[in-house]
Amino acid sequence: MDQRKHPRIRVHGMRIDVSDGIGCCTGDVRDVSRAGICLVDVAKRFGKNIDAYTVVASSGEKYFKFRVRPRWETVGRLSKKVGVEIDNAPWQWTEYVMSLEAGR
Repeated sequence: MDQRKHPRIRVHGMRIDVSDGIGCCTGDVRDVSRAGICLVDVAKRFGKNIDAYTVVASSGEKYFKFRVRPRWETVGRLSKKVGVEIDNAPWQWTEYVMSLEAGR
């Protein structure tokens, strides 16, 4: 049963650049909420044994930068999917997600 405080909203065309302080990679964003993001197509070897990442998410001309903590991951054959929790989401992010919520 899903017990999320804020529901996830599916997004299309949002890209991410993510760094774990050692390496970096790119990927896509599958869905978002006010407090979290689902990252997909992340390099399988990225972020092993790291407890926080820096993420820059871009959608069109909008850019958002924040620190995130991985909460879960699903490893595939070539890449992985990672659910992350945003630490102290900037107000611009909250405003962006609220606009997506209103458009549902």
